[in-house]
Amino acid sequence: MGQKTPRENKYCIWMQAGVVKYKLCDHNYDCNTCPFDQAMAKTAEHNIALRQAGKPMTGKKAEIVAWQDKMRQRAGLDQQCRHMLTGRIPAYYCAYNYECWRCPFDQMLEEQLEVFTPRRPQVQEIFGFQVPTSTYLHCGHAWAALENAGRIRVGLDDFSQRLLGPADEMQLPDIGDQSRQGQMGLALARNHKKAAVMAPVDGIIEAVNPKVRRQPRLAHDDPYGEGWLFVINPTNLKPNLENLLFGDDNLAWTDKQAHHLLGMLESSVGVTLPDGGCIVDDVYGHYPELGWERLVREFLLTG
Repeated sequence: MGQKTPRENKYCIWMQAGVVKYKLCDHNYDCNTCPFDQAMAKTAEHNIALRQAGKPMTGKKAEIVAWQDKMRQRAGLDQQCRHMLTGRIPAYYCAYNYECWRCPFDQMLEEQLEVFTPRRPQVQEIFGFQVPTSTYLHCGHAWAALENAGRIRVGLDDFSQRLLGPADEMQLPDIGDQSRQGQMGLALARNHKKAAVMAPVDGIIEAVNPKVRRQPRLAHDDPYGEGWLFVINPTNLKPNLENLLFGDDNLAWTDKQAHHLLGMLESSVGVTLPDGGCIVDDVYGHYPELGWERLVREFLLTG
């Protein structure tokens, strides 16, 4: 999805605490939904119960303790805050004995993770597609909304979602990844088929929507609301915006895209639309003979 900055290796917090010798984080430090974290925590709790019951413990798992307990064995400046371990902040040290629920600093950071749902754009309907007129559109069907402090929130437009249908997986960039306009910025997958999507602007990824990671269908069901994908700190904003569509241009372009799709439906599967009709939701799901690769190539301009 781009180059990592500044941390190439994202070491698991269990490794940094010294519980395991080597483990890279593959869950973007979202420990609450990480299967490895849950399994380790369960084993640590089991070991505590065995000790309290006076029962013997054997094997490698007998050495597993909670990462918080391992960190408590350290002293002074070696007791780094968990957010320092994960790279979210440069330097901060634990003053609450790793009881994070008591720490106001931890609570403040956790609240910041819940990025507010974006302001919904003004939309107009074309052949059943909801077309935003108050956000920018990229020719690969990503939208880009300019927000406070110059940040750019990114998602996929309703056309792309009704075209390809609900995804089984959204392959999103990680925080710290670099985004390049016109290069692959994310991908969606459905039934083992993948569609790359071009990034709308240059910049550094600052936030990723955890809800869409867990529920990819949100991008289809609410593309301009709960289904947003990530937030970018742009590095080349003015030239990038000049390459995007906005306002009435969004409507004219989507109208052309819809007519192109109608032509494909008529020539390939014999489907015609009555005057004033809407193109069916999940075009690929209804007409797989159009071909996934063809739809991705023709409309997302990738593949």
